[in-house]
Amino acid sequence: MRIIGKMDRRITIEKRALTSDAAGGIVETWTDEIKLWAERIDRSGKESFIADSDRAEAGIDWRIRFNPLLRGLNGASGYRLDYNGLKYDIHHVTEEGRRDGMILKTLTTEGVS
Repeated sequence: MRIIGKMDRRITIEKRALTSDAAGGIVETWTDEIKLWAERIDRSGKESFIADSDRAEAGIDWRIRFNPLLRGLNGASGYRLDYNGLKYDIHHVTEEGRRDGMILKTLTTEGVS
Protein backbone atom coordinates (compact mmCIF):
# COMPACT_ATOMS: atom_id res chain seq x y z
CA MET A 1 0.00 0.00 0.00
CA ARG A 2 1.41 3.37 -0.94
CA ILE A 3 1.31 6.39 1.28
CA ILE A 4 0.44 9.53 -0.69
CA GLY A 5 1.99 11.80 1.96
CA LYS A 6 5.46 10.43 1.11
CA MET A 7 5.09 11.55 -2.52
CA ASP A 8 6.60 14.96 -1.85
CA ARG A 9 8.91 15.36 -4.87
CA ARG A 10 7.74 17.05 -8.07
CA ILE A 11 9.22 15.24 -11.07
CA THR A 12 8.90 15.68 -14.82
CA ILE A 13 8.97 12.88 -17.36
CA GLU A 14 10.68 14.10 -20.54
CA LYS A 15 10.50 12.57 -24.02
CA ARG A 16 13.41 12.59 -26.47
CA ALA A 17 12.93 13.82 -30.02
CA LEU A 18 15.42 13.89 -32.89
CA THR A 19 15.00 16.74 -35.35
CA SER A 20 16.98 18.15 -38.25
CA ASP A 21 18.69 21.51 -37.95
CA ALA A 22 19.24 24.07 -40.74
CA ALA A 23 22.59 22.48 -41.66
CA GLY A 24 21.03 19.04 -42.10
CA GLY A 25 22.40 17.64 -38.84
CA ILE A 26 20.45 15.77 -36.21
CA VAL A 27 19.61 17.60 -32.98
CA GLU A 28 18.41 15.88 -29.82
CA THR A 29 15.72 17.77 -27.90
CA TRP A 30 13.68 16.90 -24.82
CA THR A 31 10.07 17.91 -24.21
CA ASP A 32 8.07 17.75 -20.99
CA GLU A 33 5.46 14.99 -21.15
CA ILE A 34 4.06 14.57 -17.62
CA LYS A 35 4.55 16.27 -14.25
CA LEU A 36 3.97 13.99 -11.26
CA TRP A 37 4.33 13.79 -7.51
CA ALA A 38 6.71 11.01 -6.45
CA GLU A 39 8.41 9.42 -3.47
CA ARG A 40 12.19 9.13 -3.81
CA ILE A 41 13.68 5.76 -2.81
CA ASP A 42 17.49 5.73 -2.80
CA ARG A 43 19.27 2.57 -3.93
CA SER A 44 22.96 1.82 -3.80
CA GLY A 45 25.44 3.80 -5.86
CA LYS A 46 28.91 3.07 -7.15
CA GLU A 47 31.98 4.88 -8.37
CA SER A 48 34.25 3.79 -11.20
CA PHE A 49 37.38 4.99 -12.96
CA ILE A 50 36.99 4.81 -16.75
CA ALA A 51 39.21 6.42 -19.40
CA ASP A 52 41.05 8.75 -17.00
CA SER A 53 37.88 10.11 -15.41
CA ASP A 54 35.91 9.33 -12.27
CA ARG A 55 32.22 8.54 -12.65
CA ALA A 56 29.53 8.11 -10.06
CA GLU A 57 26.34 6.18 -10.73
CA ALA A 58 23.28 6.65 -8.53
CA GLY A 59 20.32 4.30 -8.73
CA ILE A 60 17.10 5.87 -7.51
CA ASP A 61 13.57 4.47 -7.56
CA TRP A 62 10.59 6.79 -7.73
CA ARG A 63 7.17 5.65 -6.48
CA ILE A 64 4.26 7.33 -8.27
CA ARG A 65 0.52 6.87 -8.64
CA PHE A 66 -0.50 4.48 -11.40
CA ASN A 67 -0.34 6.09 -14.84
CA PRO A 68 -1.15 3.97 -17.92
CA LEU A 69 0.94 6.29 -20.14
CA LEU A 70 4.11 5.06 -18.42
CA ARG A 71 3.56 1.32 -18.87
CA GLY A 72 6.36 -0.45 -20.66
CA LEU A 73 8.98 2.30 -20.48
CA ASN A 74 12.55 1.02 -20.49
CA GLY A 75 16.05 2.19 -21.31
CA ALA A 76 15.34 2.24 -25.05
CA SER A 77 12.03 4.12 -24.84
CA GLY A 78 13.50 7.61 -25.14
CA TYR A 79 12.23 8.93 -21.82
CA ARG A 80 14.03 10.37 -18.82
CA LEU A 81 13.11 11.88 -15.48
CA ASP A 82 13.99 15.41 -14.35
CA TYR A 83 14.10 16.26 -10.67
CA ASN A 84 15.43 19.70 -9.67
CA GLY A 85 17.47 19.93 -12.86
CA LEU A 86 19.12 16.51 -12.45
CA LYS A 87 18.41 14.06 -15.26
CA TYR A 88 17.80 10.36 -14.62
CA ASP A 89 17.55 7.71 -17.35
CA ILE A 90 14.45 5.56 -16.88
CA HIS A 91 15.54 1.93 -17.12
CA HIS A 92 12.39 0.10 -16.11
CA VAL A 93 8.85 0.70 -14.84
CA THR A 94 7.00 -1.82 -12.68
CA GLU A 95 3.43 -1.81 -11.40
CA GLU A 96 2.65 -2.19 -7.72
CA GLY A 97 -0.42 -4.27 -7.00
CA ARG A 98 -3.37 -3.93 -9.33
CA ARG A 99 -2.95 -0.36 -10.54
CA ASP A 100 -2.06 0.79 -7.02
CA GLY A 101 1.11 2.56 -8.08
CA MET A 102 4.27 2.32 -10.16
CA ILE A 103 7.99 2.26 -9.49
CA LEU A 104 10.28 4.08 -11.94
CA LYS A 105 13.78 2.58 -11.76
CA THR A 106 16.29 5.23 -12.80
CA LEU A 107 20.04 5.67 -13.07
CA THR A 108 22.13 8.80 -13.39
CA THR A 109 25.81 8.93 -14.28
CA GLU A 110 27.79 12.01 -13.35
CA GLY A 111 31.43 12.95 -13.56
CA VAL A 112 33.22 13.43 -10.27
CA SER A 113 35.78 16.21 -9.97
